[in-house]
Amino acid sequence: MSRLDTLLAGRFRRDTDSERVPLIFILASPRTGSTLVYQLLINAFGLGYVSNFVNDYCWRFPILGAAASRLFARPRVVTLQSDHGKTKGWWGPSEGSALFRRWFGGEHPSQTKSCKVLPGQEPHLRRTMTSLYAMSGRPIVLKNAWNCFRVEELHRVFPGSRFIWLRRDISASATSDLRARHRRGSPLIWNSATPANYEAIRQRPYWEQVVEQQYEYNAVLERDLTRVCPGQFLELWYERLCEQPTSELERIGGVLSSRAVPVRRTAWEVPSLGHSVSGQARNDDEAKIRDYVNRNLSRLSPHVYGSRKTSPLQLQA
Repeated sequence: MSRLDTLLAGRFRRDTDSERVPLIFILASPRTGSTLVYQLLINAFGLGYVSNFVNDYCWRFPILGAAASRLFARPRVVTLQSDHGKTKGWWGPSEGSALFRRWFGGEHPSQTKSCKVLPGQEPHLRRTMTSLYAMSGRPIVLKNAWNCFRVEELHRVFPGSRFIWLRRDISASATSDLRARHRRGSPLIWNSATPANYEAIRQRPYWEQVVEQQYEYNAVLERDLTRVCPGQFLELWYERLCEQPTSELERIGGVLSSRAVPVRRTAWEVPSLGHSVSGQARNDDEAKIRDYVNRNLSRLSPHVYGSRKTSPLQLQA
């Protein structure tokens, strides 16, 4: 099967090396609406993506899985439904967790132990992305929260990539993350990837943990994006997207097109969007989160929607 995967890679290879494959990475901390943005970009611009079928059943041979997918009628429009980042159906967009674990591992802290391509895996990573692009003929969009700690490595392997930094008001995202923790059985259960200082964060009360987790993700993203690839990212606020979905998608398409990513608006009609919630949270927990954020505004205010001018950053020239 590995040999067949390699043969298919050669069959679908374009005159495009991996460094020039048009990849779009959605980077966001947990519970910020990244799955919704993933689905919206696929529908609005007809982008290619990794399906649940490829990730769940063919992660060892993703090119073979993608080739098999072409034999079946796959919907051009994906639903906007999801459950904590998981979509339904074989052809729904996947976070690609099995694939990225193969390439980067899954050790903690993620920021220091799962941030580099594993030895011997870079050729497979390059070959897979090149083949997915060749098969679809469209830019590929990818979403996985662990990639927030891989900006430098992703840029090294795919220097032509573009990044969308999705943000959400820190009180709202922390509250949603706490609800997700309760749903999993305990407010002490950590969700998703871990920053370098996560053991220190876990010593805090749980309502502070979820705020500090959100803060660390965004602090790392701001630092790495502006340092490593200042001309290759744009900033998107979840709240602004929900308020003005059509204009925000038009802005994203315009910025990407101006930076040599061949995206084009489809005829898909953008629906009205509502803010996402997750499960149940006790009122005192929400109040504790808000109080903690308010007591630390000198540090956290850049992550509070509306506390400063929030006109989105454009890709820097």
